[in-house]
Amino acid sequence: MDNVNEMLPGGASIVTGSFVSNSHTTTGTVKVIRDAAGKAHLVFENFKTDNGPDLRVWLSPNNNGSPYQEVGVLKAVTGNFSYDISTTFDYVTNKRVLIWCEDFSVLFGHAVLQ
Repeated sequence: MDNVNEMLPGGASIVTGSFVSNSHTTTGTVKVIRDAAGKAHLVFENFKTDNGPDLRVWLSPNNNGSPYQEVGVLKAVTGNFSYDISTTFDYVTNKRVLIWCEDFSVLFGHAVLQ
């Protein structure tokens, strides 16, 4: 995975969090924003983590990843990027954003949305 610097969507920030390291050094911020059209986005800024196999972005109420809602495959290990998220995503109950290695069931890092 490479560095990515997408044009980030604008809008009102609903919740935000800062990444902390678990098994691998992970830094940056993440936030949920709602744009003018009412769509929600999970926005990563100044993000950085180690590369790994099959890294995923999950929303979960805890750090063990059970239960979870999958946002998608991690787009990049460094940079600024976002995911469109469905209105069915529960980022209030599932307030932890996990960077999860699916192959080895390892938590690279997480952020708590507040």
